[in-house]
Amino acid sequence: MDLPISIIFLVLVTAFLVLRLRSVLGNRTGFERKPEKSVPVSALQNSPVIEGVGTPVQPPKVIREIPGSETEVGQCLTRITQIEPSFNPNQFLEGAEIVFRKVLEAFANGDKQTLQNFLVSDAYHSFESAITARQDAKETQKIEVKHIYSETITNAKLFEDQSMKRALIEVKFISDQINVTMGKDNNPVVGTESVTEFVDFWTFERLLGVNTQGASWRLKSARSAA
Repeated sequence: MDLPISIIFLVLVTAFLVLRLRSVLGNRTGFERKPEKSVPVSALQNSPVIEGVGTPVQPPKVIREIPGSETEVGQCLTRITQIEPSFNPNQFLEGAEIVFRKVLEAFANGDKQTLQNFLVSDAYHSFESAITARQDAKETQKIEVKHIYSETITNAKLFEDQSMKRALIEVKFISDQINVTMGKDNNPVVGTESVTEFVDFWTFERLLGVNTQGASWRLKSARSAA
């Protein structure tokens, strides 16, 4: 049976409208998320937010690990505390994190004065030479510490003699960084602009039992995991 042309035309128009609405409104799957409660703008300020989620998400806390008192490293830390009662391993790691961030920032910016404040003499000369070589090559350094996952005391040594007591503590940092050296043509020479996980071992040194400005913990050496 032949359908009237008017009915065929009406069917085509209806189909066109259905397709048009579907393209604008989308297809319903049957699994809808309930409307999320609104969050005051003040509650979102200065808080990291995952894209697409309306509630602030705090980054994971830094894990700080200290060897037990029964270990050789732990016994050395106890001995350091006996000589220097103000020493506290947890507070030491908090300070080590500050130095870690400041030294990397200063190195990237070529800030030699800040490096002198946080490094022992030999370490400073190594960093200074690297900065000079970078400047001579007209290269720039970009370092951003995105997050530090853990800080672990991996070794400790104590040197005692009649005139001086000196302590060394090694800390393992696991962090996410952007760390790249850019050439004079602004293209990467070493590293990448992508966020990369780094494992670094930094050794800090301090004279014990001495109330002088030079008695603070300073970076003695730094190396990356192989």
